[in-house]
Amino acid sequence: MQAKERLQQSRQSLAERAGGTAVVSSDEFAAGKTSTFADMLAYAPGVYAQTRHGDETRLSIRGSGIQRSFLLRGLQLYQDGIPLNHADGQGDFQLVDPLATDYVEVWRGANALELGANGLGGAINYVSPTGLTAPRARAEVQLGSLGYRQLHGAFAAKGQAWEGFFSATRSLQDGYREQSATQATRVQGNLGFRFSPSLDARLYLAHIESKLQMPGSISAAAMEEDRRQAAARYRPLNAQNNYRLNRVAAKLNWQPSEQRQWVTSVYTHQRQRDHAMIYGFINQALRDSGLDSRATVNWNDGPLVRKLVAGAAYQRMGGDESRFANPDGNPGNQTGNNRLTAAQTTWYAEYTHGLTEQWLLQAGVQGQRATRRLDNRFTAAGSYDERYTGANPKLGLMYRLDPQSQLYANVSRSSEAPPFGELVVSRTAPLAWAQKATTVELGYRTRRDDLQVDVALYRSQIKGELLSLTDANGVTLGTVNADRTIHQGVELGAAWQWGQTRWRANYLYSDFCFDGDPVYGNKHLAGMAPHVLNVQVRWQPSKLFWIAPAIEARSGKSWIDHANTVSTGGFALLNLSLGGEIQHGLNWFVQGRNLTDRRYVAGTAVQANAAGKDGNWYFPGDGRAVYAGLQWTLD
Repeated sequence: MQAKERLQQSRQSLAERAGGTAVVSSDEFAAGKTSTFADMLAYAPGVYAQTRHGDETRLSIRGSGIQRSFLLRGLQLYQDGIPLNHADGQGDFQLVDPLATDYVEVWRGANALELGANGLGGAINYVSPTGLTAPRARAEVQLGSLGYRQLHGAFAAKGQAWEGFFSATRSLQDGYREQSATQATRVQGNLGFRFSPSLDARLYLAHIESKLQMPGSISAAAMEEDRRQAAARYRPLNAQNNYRLNRVAAKLNWQPSEQRQWVTSVYTHQRQRDHAMIYGFINQALRDSGLDSRATVNWNDGPLVRKLVAGAAYQRMGGDESRFANPDGNPGNQTGNNRLTAAQTTWYAEYTHGLTEQWLLQAGVQGQRATRRLDNRFTAAGSYDERYTGANPKLGLMYRLDPQSQLYANVSRSSEAPPFGELVVSRTAPLAWAQKATTVELGYRTRRDDLQVDVALYRSQIKGELLSLTDANGVTLGTVNADRTIHQGVELGAAWQWGQTRWRANYLYSDFCFDGDPVYGNKHLAGMAPHVLNVQVRWQPSKLFWIAPAIEARSGKSWIDHANTVSTGGFALLNLSLGGEIQHGLNWFVQGRNLTDRRYVAGTAVQANAAGKDGNWYFPGDGRAVYAGLQWTLD
């Protein structure tokens, strides 16, 4: 019961935002193969999540990090409100265990100001089970095509003044392509203590080990020859991204009354990465530590809302990065040795004022200061020490049509300091500066017993978007700040229950382009299909059986390069899931993906100007696959 109450409270809280938000319950993604971000967020409104290979996922909201083919940028990840990203803004896909997640909160764009996030895409918060919300024990096994195996176990316990949750997951997959095997071990838990009716604390521990082989992108000609082959040299040089993380966090919650709450979190992450690429080998040993403190005060005037949220956060990352030649998949001669130091301080406040019982006004502001320092121990000229500051205001208005439905509008500003991956010392271009955007958003949402709709229209005018470009002579500049770009589109999520049948859909329309650029004019930005649609129909005549066909579709030209000389077309995949309850606490599923064995492109390596030629730009999508799972739960 507490799990349902906590989920409902989250939905009610996010529904009070004058902007795009969503809550995705684990019930919506657990009945099928569940190992990647794409598995979890396929039907989250406004979220683009596409698996490239193995666990590697392209994750974006409103075009955040649009050209990224590694890690994550422009989108902040949180677990229980505690940051998971590096202090320089980059994030990893291996951090979250989908099977150890109760629900996911999606805060699109500047609507994540309350969490302290400042990126174009907003924030995604993964909420963990606790000893109060999780069943006493749970075990699950998933098996399938491409050598897929996943084992998961969890248990929860509680006493008079304490409770706890622990889980462990082991997943392996051989992969569809050569050099695309993955394996991951995720062990995590949390322990809660209640010191008094108004004071409680929670300790979080996690250990993650991930090994991800990399097949690379290949040409269209190579796809015609053999879609499953790895790119040249990727297999002999054993290209892979191996990752280890140890994480400790603690949260203190003081709530002397329903009107006042103060939450403070501290955390530290120790990360070790061994990254073999065809042009070298990178070894990183990095530590992130941080503090976040947030206060919420309500002083409602009768039915009129009066709410203030204010907080501050500090995060610091430091560590060493060593670079080596890669003659055979192992570190060769050392070619670089860097000391990386990043820090970010953020202050934020947001006030909600009920003008009437129907009208709400929200005003917020966020200030930030970031530093990026690289000490190049091989070449002093390659060192830098940069400072970035920003102020991000937000103004929103919401109208309650009825207790379940709202209209909203807002205008906001965001500011992203570049991560180390976008800061390259070059003779042809200066170091990148902070990417800034002004976004206008209009939306409507309703949540009723039989119908849920979430639709938003947005337009972001971006100054200095971080893109890999060329100059007017075709000379490669690397990642630099573009002049002006526009991201605009439509986000639509819907679900409808009709008798024994439930329909759900997630549609994205994305129109991203340059705005009068001296080199690229008004051309479209590369890397995103204009139309993305996921649709599922689930029929459940009884607890014993359900069946759910689904379509995963992309349409329109997806440009490979910003110069718009090469593009790839869309695709439509047919998926089918079925399952049921064998007895109370014992459930099964079988899931088929890409049942027609459609050949398609799952992702692209974004280029500045491909000059109309074929090249290694394409990540072939997985072929036909079938998965099955059995889940046992003890309440």
